[in-house]
Amino acid sequence: MQWWRSLLLGAGAVWLVVLAARCHLPRRSVSAGGGPDSTGVLYVVQHGWHAGIAVRRADVPAGRWPVLDDVADAPYVEVGWGEAQYYPGASRGVWGVLRAGAWPTGSVVHVVPIDRPVPDRFPARTVVRVPVSPAELDAFTTFVAASFAVDSTGRVPTAAPGYYADSRFYASPLPYHVFNNCNHWAAAALEAAGCDASPRWAFTVGQVISRAKACGTLVQGEG
Repeated sequence: MQWWRSLLLGAGAVWLVVLAARCHLPRRSVSAGGGPDSTGVLYVVQHGWHAGIAVRRADVPAGRWPVLDDVADAPYVEVGWGEAQYYPGASRGVWGVLRAGAWPTGSVVHVVPIDRPVPDRFPARTVVRVPVSPAELDAFTTFVAASFAVDSTGRVPTAAPGYYADSRFYASPLPYHVFNNCNHWAAAALEAAGCDASPRWAFTVGQVISRAKACGTLVQGEG
């Protein structure tokens, strides 16, 4: 029976690697019209195997996200969460994938100011527009606020430069592992915003996008 044990262990290791690598997180519909957004809209953006969520900067209550004082003033801001070294690109390859999911590690939040309509900022990405009520919007911004590690001075330490010239990675107190990966976080953020996203089972970005579409409208990308 030794070969069965080896097979199970091997299958489990492959499963952990695949899931970790995928982070390279009442239903309503909304028109996909291109007019200016009013209060109460989130955008879910697929970046490869990872999802970011954008919100109007004016819809984040003053002081709730201290990091907004550090990034360029823009109409929208996108946030995403992931493993502390793999997400910023400090540790990639097979070892980076293994350490990002096989056991609990640190995490970071990526903050991106967006100076134009969200679909225009990410023209090659799948984008879903999700409407939210004032209460759901408040719950979403509160959820994200808890993902920032605030120090004794009320500031959030910068962890690394962002993917774009005007973006940054910030420290997060949340543990990252295969059962709490970037797509779990994105789904949990959507659930806080009133979308039935089943975060415990959202292992892949495809699941996050599918649940976002059930709560909103695909405005760009594949249907």
